Amino acid sequence: MYLVLDLFFLSSATSPCHPLPSASEPPTIVPELTCTTGEGEAYRGTIAVTESGKTCQSWSAQTPHKHNRSPDNYPCKGLDSNYCRNPDNERMPWCYTTDPETRWEYCKVACAAAADWSRFST
Repeated sequence: MYLVLDLFFLSSATSPCHPLPSASEPPTIVPELTCTTGEGEAYRGTIAVTESGKTCQSWSAQTPHKHNRSPDNYPCKGLDSNYCRNPDNERMPWCYTTDPETRWEYCKVACAAAADWSRFST
């Protein structure tokens, strides 16, 4: 899937995460990043469950686990909702969990392109 970023969308952004293009630049087409590369710092998919199956805590929530990795403290890191992310260069995407006994865990994030599509072939 590809996202088309048009000038209207980009010009409405006010964050340093979204620099404004010049008026002469054509729209930019970028692949939607739902896979991990390297340590997964750029991962922006919607997986919100850890390797052991625990639900991720919202990055803006402070319960059950208090932390400082909030959207305000880590701008441009995609810390919206409760999606697995890697805002601090860990070895792979992770999240705080909603389990009071487990503070955080890594997430199993695989590339959609690596999925086994053979079962759908004729």
